[in-house]
Amino acid sequence: MKAVVLREFGAASNLRMESVAMPRPGRGELLVRVRACGVCYHDVINRRGNLPRTHVPAILGHEAAGEVVEVGPDTPGWKVGDRVATLQRMSCGDCALCRTGRNSLCRKDNRFFGEELPGGYAQYLVAPVLGVGRVPENMPWEVAATACCTTGTAVHTVRTRGRVQPGETVLITGASGGVGLSAVQLCKADGARVIAVTSGEAKAQALHEAGAAEVIISRGLDFAAEVRKRTGGEGVNMAVEIVGSATFDQTLKSLAPGGRLVVVGNLESGVVNLNPGLVIVKELEIIGAYATTSAELDDALKLTAAGTVRPFVSEAVPLADAGRAHFRLENREIAGRLVLIPPDLQ
Repeated sequence: MKAVVLREFGAASNLRMESVAMPRPGRGELLVRVRACGVCYHDVINRRGNLPRTHVPAILGHEAAGEVVEVGPDTPGWKVGDRVATLQRMSCGDCALCRTGRNSLCRKDNRFFGEELPGGYAQYLVAPVLGVGRVPENMPWEVAATACCTTGTAVHTVRTRGRVQPGETVLITGASGGVGLSAVQLCKADGARVIAVTSGEAKAQALHEAGAAEVIISRGLDFAAEVRKRTGGEGVNMAVEIVGSATFDQTLKSLAPGGRLVVVGNLESGVVNLNPGLVIVKELEIIGAYATTSAELDDALKLTAAGTVRPFVSEAVPLADAGRAHFRLENREIAGRLVLIPPDLQ
């Protein structure tokens, strides 16, 4: 089969199309013909070599969707032709964390597509059944592929971890990406007012269309004073931090007393200086948000199918253009999600 293989960490040009052996499903696994695979900034971080659990050669991609073409032995409940989309990571389904619905924190099986498991930058992938969800019949493949990592992450971040409430004001950094645009829509659907931060004027229209009440263009990422100005000096009730270390300090300063900061992204894998006094005197909450759970993937697919959250797939390109897709993402040329389409079978 054809796959884009990373044989050396580093530049986007290191992603090259190759012919590799066809995988086969084992017990509890499915062989999936990949119809579409989203390109996430996590893939960029992974390609650079900043995720320690990935070893080269590697096939990246955790946003895959396609149909089952082979069912492994002792794998009941699945059949050839079933439509599936991947979760970002696995879980055992049986530990204490899994039994309480927090299977994204499972430690018995925490493999991640594109890291320990070969990912979706390929014509086929093998997926454990606990790592996939069922895709509605009429949903386009490129939409299904991105639902978990965009809308699913928004559900996990905004609702599960952030506990957004009607009438609240929510700040979202890095808002013009796939997760950000989904989070904007979900916050609005749940009755919150959204202030979105982005680095370029060209991305503002998509944010307004998604439902942002206000958009702050901040190329220098020094937006806290503007956020306080637009909230009458109060600050925001909740912030969704998608950029991470580069904006963490400004986001923390943007919070109202009693505010909640949900950290879901760290694009540059950096560290931050934290003033505990600010957290203490304003009684702030700093909350981590990691990965979509199985139940949240189902919610994401339902929200997408119902039109509550509109997918922002900005472009679909051939799988062979994966390196170029990474380059464009790194250079902030993409609003929404870019999707790779594997070639037809030979």
